[in-house]
Amino acid sequence: MTTAEIKNTIQIVNVKGKKFTCPGGYTEITKGFAFFVPRLGYLKFEYDETFIPYIPVGGKKALQEILKAGGFTSFDEMDWLQELKIEKVGN
Repeated sequence: MTTAEIKNTIQIVNVKGKKFTCPGGYTEITKGFAFFVPRLGYLKFEYDETFIPYIPVGGKKALQEILKAGGFTSFDEMDWLQELKIEKVGN
């Protein structure tokens, strides 16, 4: 996707309870908001060594301010994470 296409489809989503793969299993997010783009996933900076999306300290308001200021000019140094779907088995 182009930068313009990403900027037109980027969403701010609540990631509380979402799970992401990490070494040894998965990590579950307890609170926060992150950027999400359909077809790509959750935004993460490539230099960040965690296995979770970018969740700023300022929360949803900080993400809204980023978009209000025009968003990112490039997504070259970013990765995209997919949510881990775990289905419950049994009763």
